[in-house]
Amino acid sequence: MAATIEVPVSRPEGPRHRRFPAPSAIGVALVLTVTAALIVIVVWRGLAPAPAGHRMGTPVVVPHPAPGPPGS
Repeated sequence: MAATIEVPVSRPEGPRHRRFPAPSAIGVALVLTVTAALIVIVVWRGLAPAPAGHRMGTPVVVPHPAPGPPGS
């Protein structure tokens, strides 16, 4: 009967996969949510009709002073 010797085989150390920490994931999700909400609000307000008091695009007539004498 032959004698056998078991030799433990060591695996090469590969890159370890780190789990993304939960607080960081929550922070990133919160920032993305707030950013998306702000974009939606800005777009929604931009598409809303202008107030009835002063319509956008209406020319405003501003009186100019009369020209003075020549050479002044």
